[in-house]
Amino acid sequence: MLRFTKGRMLAFTLICILTLLVSACGSKQAESPASSSSASTAPAATAAPTPTPEAKKGPARIVVTYFPYADHLFALGKGDAVVGVVNYKSLKDFTVYDPFLKGGKVADLGDKVNLEEIMKLNPDLIIASNNDQKDIEQLSKIAKTVTVNATLNWQETIRGVADAVGEQAAADSYIAQFQTKQTEVSAVMDKSGMKGKSALFVMPWKKGFTYWSGSRMALYYDKLGFKPFDGMQNVGDITLEGIAKLNPEYIFIGKDYTNSSEVTMDALQKDPIWNSLDAVKNKKAFVVDTEILGPLAMGQMKGLTYMAEQFGAKK
Repeated sequence: MLRFTKGRMLAFTLICILTLLVSACGSKQAESPASSSSASTAPAATAAPTPTPEAKKGPARIVVTYFPYADHLFALGKGDAVVGVVNYKSLKDFTVYDPFLKGGKVADLGDKVNLEEIMKLNPDLIIASNNDQKDIEQLSKIAKTVTVNATLNWQETIRGVADAVGEQAAADSYIAQFQTKQTEVSAVMDKSGMKGKSALFVMPWKKGFTYWSGSRMALYYDKLGFKPFDGMQNVGDITLEGIAKLNPEYIFIGKDYTNSSEVTMDALQKDPIWNSLDAVKNKKAFVVDTEILGPLAMGQMKGLTYMAEQFGAKK
């Protein structure tokens, strides 16, 4: 009886173990397809989108009380933000600004600061010059007002304007482009034989001419290599007889954008003194857009282009 019980118990135990093993195998086989199905139907994981940097914000409506600052804003690529300019007529005098003034996008704010007219434009920034101190307090009540010191060196002034609108990198880029072009045009001038040739830069004014020289014309004298005349100031008056005494090899005549001079090109062409000049006899007297004789960023860039085109083919 005891042996039988042990045998039965042993057989029962083996049967249970085998049953559990078979059951476990069947369970694994049943789970496997289900797991495969889940993997195939589950949506594929997607990578999180790379966050884009927030667009740089800057003033969208700018008023300037000194028109050269508009020149600098145009050069910096901020032309669309300029909504009003005091002394707007000075921009209209120069063709280099025509693309920025089309369609009346920029308001003419008259010759002097007019607080009411500026307020109508709802600016978010006003850029004033150091000559506007008496108006700064009132301007600041209209919008944020920044004063920029104006100098005859546009590369200094444009940095002040760039600081006001958060475009320091654009100023660096524009100046670098200008300096590269200046080097290229200087090489053109050297190759063409223009370096060392005396040149006079004038514009008809009243009964004579205004001339520009000295540091104002450093681009053309110091950088491009024209020879200046001793004793001349940055700006001054000169008569036709005075020009004859200098007798420059080259003359660049800015257009009378004021339309106020009694001197005209038609009259000059009939004048014996004018026709006696070496530059005139040798066809080296050129009428140019007056902005290339000025001290501003876009005018001087245009001046480099003009000199390269004028003398690039000459030997």
